[in-house]
Amino acid sequence: MHILLKIGLGLLASIIVLAAVPYVYIALSTEKLDRAAQDALGGLYLDTEQGRLSYTRDGDLNAPAVILVHGFSTPKFVWNQVKPELVKAGFQVITFDHLGRGLSDRPDGPYDSNLYRQELTDLIIGLKLTTPVSLVGYSMGGANVIDYTAQYPDKIKQLVLIAPAGYMGDSGSLSTLAKPVIGDYIATVFGKEYAAKSIRDEVKSGAAPAEMLPLFERQASYQGYTKALLSTLRHYPMGTLSDRYQIVGGTGIPVHAIWGTADQVVPYCGLAEMAEDLPQLTSTTLDDGNHNITYARAREVTDALLLALGDQF
Repeated sequence: MHILLKIGLGLLASIIVLAAVPYVYIALSTEKLDRAAQDALGGLYLDTEQGRLSYTRDGDLNAPAVILVHGFSTPKFVWNQVKPELVKAGFQVITFDHLGRGLSDRPDGPYDSNLYRQELTDLIIGLKLTTPVSLVGYSMGGANVIDYTAQYPDKIKQLVLIAPAGYMGDSGSLSTLAKPVIGDYIATVFGKEYAAKSIRDEVKSGAAPAEMLPLFERQASYQGYTKALLSTLRHYPMGTLSDRYQIVGGTGIPVHAIWGTADQVVPYCGLAEMAEDLPQLTSTTLDDGNHNITYARAREVTDALLLALGDQF
């Protein structure tokens, strides 16, 4: 019995060591995204109390401002096919990387509602934008702009939501990731690959531009990316924001939704629930569109976006 116990403990130790290898390798192979690295990468940056935000600003600075807010895991380059058309239509277009993503700083967090609301506040004030502005939010970005607008309705002219989070429910499926040790392990070892898969699939199919994959890989090679994703999952209520939608519904601010019927990440059935909370809601449906419509079906999304924005200017 004593020998069997020793063998069992030896096997357990071996399994732990083998499991630790990829975790340690990934943790040690990521680079630090400090100010020197950002400066070398180039681009525009805005210093805020929460951290340095990487952003773009295109078009006439006196034109109506539209801020494009990306989702959970894919940074601001998700808008690369959409942005030029909005600028051509006469808008001032601003994109930015959420903290923890892209080329923005990677603070410790928590990545909760306060952090994401403050990002938009810092951006609007820091760039001296004339309010009200128009916000376009994709996936988690849709939840972000709804939450912000519920808090500061006087700052917002209109909203366009693309497959927005907020009606996904609390299924309990994130309970494993919420656990301190195993959750961090899963996020560190598998998080980057999980986030890259949808981009890789769309690039392979020819629906998305090939440049998206190296852009994703570059930003994910810096420390803090998967940690920010994990903190967001643990602290940001993406699945249960009906109360915030209801507040916006009472403001009368125009809201338009763009959604694909084949979305498996943020199911299309959420549109019906959203319509109950937003009496002013109008929508565009993309048949057979999945969650990647912003870059996989960029032309259709852009056309719907221009139509929605054009109605208000």
